[in-house]
Amino acid sequence: MSQSSVVTLVRSEFKKISSTRLWWGLLFGAVAWTLLWAVLSAAFAGVDPGGGQETSPPLDTPEAIRSVYGAAAFTGAYIFALILGIAGMTGEYRYQTITPTFLVSPRRTGVVGAKMIAHLVMGVVFGVVGVLTAVAAGGATILIRGFELGLGLDGVWASIGLTVVAVAIWTLVGIGIGTLIRNQIAAILVSILYVFVGDPLIAGGLSLADVDGAVPYTPNNVSAAVVGAFAGFDLLTWWAGLLMLLAYGVLIALLGWAIGRRRDIA
Repeated sequence: MSQSSVVTLVRSEFKKISSTRLWWGLLFGAVAWTLLWAVLSAAFAGVDPGGGQETSPPLDTPEAIRSVYGAAAFTGAYIFALILGIAGMTGEYRYQTITPTFLVSPRRTGVVGAKMIAHLVMGVVFGVVGVLTAVAAGGATILIRGFELGLGLDGVWASIGLTVVAVAIWTLVGIGIGTLIRNQIAAILVSILYVFVGDPLIAGGLSLADVDGAVPYTPNNVSAAVVGAFAGFDLLTWWAGLLMLLAYGVLIALLGWAIGRRRDIA
């Protein structure tokens, strides 16, 4: 496939995304959810939660600031970026646009690749907007509590940058899931259930089974390691977490591509 064909396909995917109001709605949801997480993270940092739970680091530590600016932004934005990726693939089947898409470009590899590129870029946009929201809302809460913004503390800027990368990778995961599960509602429900219920249950089950060494390798905890979140237990290093998150994204995307290229489009 020529370079001009690739550029044309990517432009087509951007047009598909921008021609609907879905991405605006998801971006608004990401902003609202991030704002809530950032404010709560800053408001309760260093506050004893009681019940024998470990107290999170206070706002004069790098760990707390990374959680407010990085982890809160990621938590608020990534689920919406994931849904955007899912919708980008499943929408083709839901509205029966997949047939003309493949008639114009019979090579499915090029089409899926263009979707990945376009949605990765949109994931970067979601990540940047999420970080800006977290810094604004979380920073205001930090100042209200009488602390400094802490942007110069160790690892804060790295956490902010890695947050954007992590959110973008989750759009790649969404494309893979959308290729595996064609039904849009089912794909979104399965993903949300895994993120909010399945992953914590798996981590808890591993811990109860005395397999604590495997807990940091679940997708949620891998992401937490990338953005430098406080988890109450040892996470992977940021670079190991990034490699694992990339591995999850690429594996799901490749699996979806391998199955999708052999399935009928009807």
